[in-house]
Amino acid sequence: MNIHYLAMANVPSGSANSIQIVKMCEAFRSNGHNIKLILPNLIPQNNLNSDYYNVKNKFYIKKIGKKIKSIKGVFNFIIPLFLVIESLKDKNNELIITRNIIVSLILIITRKKHVLELHDDIATAGKFSSLIFKLFNLLNSKYIYRIIFITNSLKIYISKKYNYSNNNYKILPDATEVYNFNIKKNYKKYFNIGYFGSFYSSRGVDIILKLSETDKKNKYFIYGGNKDESAKIKRKIRNKNLFINPRVPYKDVKSFLCKMDILLMPYKNKVTIGGDFGDTSKFMSPLKMFDYLGASKIILASELEVLKEILKDKYNCIFIKNFNNVNSWRNEINKINTDSVKSTILRKNALKTALIYNWKNRARDMVCENI
Repeated sequence: MNIHYLAMANVPSGSANSIQIVKMCEAFRSNGHNIKLILPNLIPQNNLNSDYYNVKNKFYIKKIGKKIKSIKGVFNFIIPLFLVIESLKDKNNELIITRNIIVSLILIITRKKHVLELHDDIATAGKFSSLIFKLFNLLNSKYIYRIIFITNSLKIYISKKYNYSNNNYKILPDATEVYNFNIKKNYKKYFNIGYFGSFYSSRGVDIILKLSETDKKNKYFIYGGNKDESAKIKRKIRNKNLFINPRVPYKDVKSFLCKMDILLMPYKNKVTIGGDFGDTSKFMSPLKMFDYLGASKIILASELEVLKEILKDKYNCIFIKNFNNVNSWRNEINKINTDSVKSTILRKNALKTALIYNWKNRARDMVCENI
């Protein structure tokens, strides 16, 4: 099948959005489809190159327009139009996929069938988009082949708010590649405890800073943000068991994950997204969570309802109920013994979960049946 993926992402960049889009395009290619990723001509972050993602199955990328630093204001509407125009030039295209609600709106207006993937409330794209889709009942449009919801929680929310009543949907959480099959008992005098992700306060970095101050027997590693953000945190800390590092290229993440014994997901009640705005705590399916599972390590996570769609307490993770209290995290860490049967089972079950949620399966399930 000839597939066009229309996205407003900056590729390459370290954002979960761009990583997810690239890994999906690679998976479509792995499944035998011809895939063309059409993007705005954004300047890559920190002069990154395509090797950032370690893509093994290459696919075609087309960037349109002049190079720009960012997309603001009216260009959030103009650029999607040009993405669609570029796609429609190819008469052999059989399917269009997008995560952008404005692209979907234009495709509906031009009567082009497509797959729409939703990761959050439509309102995050702006009040205008939300109003138009709600007023004209557009999610039920015959020009949307299928809607992909990242979580069941999002499907329930969207159905109620936007009167979505069709059955042309699939719930497809994010995915990963399995990084580590080496699961064995291993007694440790101290743990390497890691966090990979942004430095937004909603992601719980402050919890990790406090943990490292009160838990001197273990080593804490934070990978995320840019060099300036890393340097800012470094200036605040004095303890020698905390190591702050900028975000590593996605192709290298697996090697760093495998060096850890415990991986942390200390989310707050409100979880912001790119630019440190919004709240996706009720709908999210974090890419980080799947990469943690793929590393087959012990995962400690804030007990948020939406995470329970994938994570099961004492099965493939340990949930922290009172997750705003640093003592709750420290107490659970103190209970962990990597040489125990319990810890080995947690890691094996993390691996089992990761094997289910892989990119190739996700790409297959997105376009199978009647497309």
